[in-house]
Amino acid sequence: MGSSTPDLSGRTALVTGGGTGIGRACAAALAGAGADVTICGPDGAVLEATRLELLGEAPPGTVATTVCDVTDEQQVEAAVHIAAHDGNLDIAVANAGTGFPGSLLHLEREHWMAPIGVNILGSAFLIKHAALRMKQHGGGSIVTISSIASTRQTKFMTAYGVSKAAVDELTRAAAVELGRFSIRVNGIRPGFVQTPSLMAISSDDDLEFTLAGTPLGRLGEPEDIARAVLYFASDQSEWVTGQLLGVCGGFTLPPPSADMETLARAVFPEQMARDFD
Repeated sequence: MGSSTPDLSGRTALVTGGGTGIGRACAAALAGAGADVTICGPDGAVLEATRLELLGEAPPGTVATTVCDVTDEQQVEAAVHIAAHDGNLDIAVANAGTGFPGSLLHLEREHWMAPIGVNILGSAFLIKHAALRMKQHGGGSIVTISSIASTRQTKFMTAYGVSKAAVDELTRAAAVELGRFSIRVNGIRPGFVQTPSLMAISSDDDLEFTLAGTPLGRLGEPEDIARAVLYFASDQSEWVTGQLLGVCGGFTLPPPSADMETLARAVFPEQMARDFD
């Protein structure tokens, strides 16, 4: 992660949905900073494969696994207990998430309940039980993973966007309630991140549209999100709570109202040719 990586030696961390994609990158970053990381998810084989891969990278910290369905509160409580090693859970990352595509005209109850269960209830259960542990041990940092879909609507992905907007409000509400216990709660809104699952369902048109609206001109990588998680998990953000950080290459910026490049070139022909051609 580079020489500016914060030192998380001696701290414990739990990452939900830690076996793949963004969660895997977050676990790698936290372990790389020296934390003792536990990753959880519904598939034990996936978790174990990821654990071995991460340990093969020889991080300063450790990596452990526990199977957990985040929609089951008792399993979340158990995962927190395991990750805390009978002490404090210093860092909790509510990364587990899912979506369900479809028009409002077609979505039925079970289609709504998948993102509501994983994204909202799963995050709420992790915040609750991590905070109960942190409250007893002097505080900690909780990071939620939301989405730019919470602020920039995605057609035919309404259930997902609504659930992520709820995660944003959950993050702010938790920050207000838990600050008195020195528990910080912040969220990250990833943009289009090149995870295997997202790339598998994305068309060339999707990628072109996203790139056209991204000022930094590239799609995201899981490590982009992991670096933001590392910031919120560390003492570098010790006076930051209740914040929602867009890590999206600028995709959530309002689109320009007009493009006056032709006029700019008429006024500054040589300079524009030099700097923008």
